[in-house]
Amino acid sequence: MFFIYASLIIALACSVITERTLVGYGNHHWTVKLGVFIIFLSAWLAPLTLGFARRHGWFGDEMYSRFDRIGYMCFGFAFILFVLLFLRDGFWFAGYRIFGKSPAWNPTDVIILGRANIVTVIIAILLTVYAWFQATAQPKVRELELKAGVPQSVRIVQINDLHLNRSKPLVQTRGVIELANSLNPDIIVLPGDIIDDSLGYLAPHLEELSKLKAKYGVYFSAGNHEYYNGFVPSVWQMEQMGFNVLSENGQKIEGLGIYIAGISDNPAARDRKEYPKILTGSKPGDYKILLAHNPRLAKEYLNLGFDLQLSAHTHGGQIFPFHILVKIFNRYLSGKYDIDGKTLYISNGAGYWGPPLRLFAPSDISLITLTPKI
Repeated sequence: MFFIYASLIIALACSVITERTLVGYGNHHWTVKLGVFIIFLSAWLAPLTLGFARRHGWFGDEMYSRFDRIGYMCFGFAFILFVLLFLRDGFWFAGYRIFGKSPAWNPTDVIILGRANIVTVIIAILLTVYAWFQATAQPKVRELELKAGVPQSVRIVQINDLHLNRSKPLVQTRGVIELANSLNPDIIVLPGDIIDDSLGYLAPHLEELSKLKAKYGVYFSAGNHEYYNGFVPSVWQMEQMGFNVLSENGQKIEGLGIYIAGISDNPAARDRKEYPKILTGSKPGDYKILLAHNPRLAKEYLNLGFDLQLSAHTHGGQIFPFHILVKIFNRYLSGKYDIDGKTLYISNGAGYWGPPLRLFAPSDISLITLTPKI
């Protein structure tokens, strides 16, 4: 209930601020002001409304998918516009006071403010469209090469944060799978948040996911959204597709000198740091890889004895300026980090959560090449 109340308060506050900034001045009729307020309040409340409709089955799958995309697009636009207005007015008022009170730049002038609002709304629309293209385009392949104690080069493809749900276009899932297979991976790793809906709604997506092929297998470790949507069914589904499920355990890949383990991102035990048996079955000379969806405890996890941690969860921030908050809450954001001589790598993810938007955090799948030490 706290989340619902907090969301309602934020939605009301942001809607009031947006309405006051856009039409709260001058001689705008009260109906215009009320209409703008209702439009933005509806946009800010879209996630709550859609979640309620989804839980209660108000619409069929096709109709719900349409409402979901439209609602989350409106929510994303409202957020981007709010951020632009906030930043604009902050810098505008500060600059007006610091650099001189020129009448041509008076932020309290109704005519000047009206023109500034029009420009800001246009920029918000353009940024929303750009973010939509970034989110729905085929992910880029981000490459990383690491020196490792392996007898031969090993190609690992990392796919995470697909967030498969009934509203995702099937063509996007198919494109990710085809791209991954085209990289001829030796190993494919899925460090969480692949499934984000009840399995009964995901049959076409799961059929595409089952087509992932790698010489030494596909390895999965659950993210928080697998727990939200049913950990046991999600694990069962992965096993049915022939994937190797890792949850506080690991597997040795014979012939490669690699040991892969996984820690599921159980929200109820997210602060746990001790996993005394997770390296059981490994040997001292093995190159040890950990799949851990949430990167926040990377230092503690790597100190268990791993050489490389592959993580997800952050989406690279997904929509700027969430980058800042994501970095604060998770300690790490995106890309490669050196931690006490060990390596943490975080992929932005191949999908999106919530709004079908990515602003300055493009989606990706990762090709990690382990090469022998010379």
